Amino acid sequence: MIQSNALRKLEETLAKAIENGNRQQICAHVLLESMNIGSQPHCFVDFYELLNKAEEEAKSLRTKKNIDRYLSTIEQLQEHFIVNHIWGTVWGNFASYIETKNVLNTLDSLAEFYYREHPMIVLEEDFLEKLNSEFTLLVDEITKSDLSRELKRFLTAQIENILKAIRRYHIDGTEGLKNAAQSLVSHLVMREHTVKDVDKKKPVYTRVKAWGLSLLLYIAPSPSDIIGAVPDISDFWIPKLEELITGREKIEKIIDEIPNIQEVCEKASHVFDRQAQKIIAGSSERKALPASQEDPKDKNDE
Repeated sequence: MIQSNALRKLEETLAKAIENGNRQQICAHVLLESMNIGSQPHCFVDFYELLNKAEEEAKSLRTKKNIDRYLSTIEQLQEHFIVNHIWGTVWGNFASYIETKNVLNTLDSLAEFYYREHPMIVLEEDFLEKLNSEFTLLVDEITKSDLSRELKRFLTAQIENILKAIRRYHIDGTEGLKNAAQSLVSHLVMREHTVKDVDKKKPVYTRVKAWGLSLLLYIAPSPSDIIGAVPDISDFWIPKLEELITGREKIEKIIDEIPNIQEVCEKASHVFDRQAQKIIAGSSERKALPASQEDPKDKNDE
């Protein structure tokens, strides 16, 4: 499974820079190119954010046995980048440090440890672009609606948080988007009793609730959902916006029947049938994976 966490993103960025980077070029340019972001000095803040977030993720794994051995490597990497002048140093110096200190293997292990505890999958660029378009249209719809002014401000701010999470995906990954969707749903629950009845009946308000719930349910499946019974298969579920939109439409209908968002959450939990989405990607014939709850003994007896 392709993983979405800062440790994996950092490992992939450094590995790409090691493989493709010109060792005589300035370090910052090589790293920014590996991250696929702009090459201006202010863009390098994104790399430091990624480095800091990766270190935070690693430190959250304190329960892992002998984790200090791994943490020392990433802490030293952090120090090495800060102490040295990245904008004025050639990439070859840092590349040699990464290779001799076995940094990539350590990051690879840490990313795997983190994924086991916080399973989040990668959303592809096409999915993010389409999602950005959908939520941009939603902001426009809210702005042009006749919802009360205060509710407009609230909904717009929450949707802007989701759009920001999409823009920052190269740093915060799927977890950042999940947190933004979770924030929207939580705030909707807390504010629901203050929303005027006339606003609750507006289609745009229903649509916002449906988008928040569907996005959260779709991109944040439980560990048993996305860690299947076939551990050596990678990429067996590819999120598609069309599936998300179909699910959102179903949730809108549920909201029409049950206005209370907490009750909707319970009833909408079945909308995205993860088992039906467990499909091996990239094979000539698309096959459904076995259910994760199946007894492995049954499979061995076949």
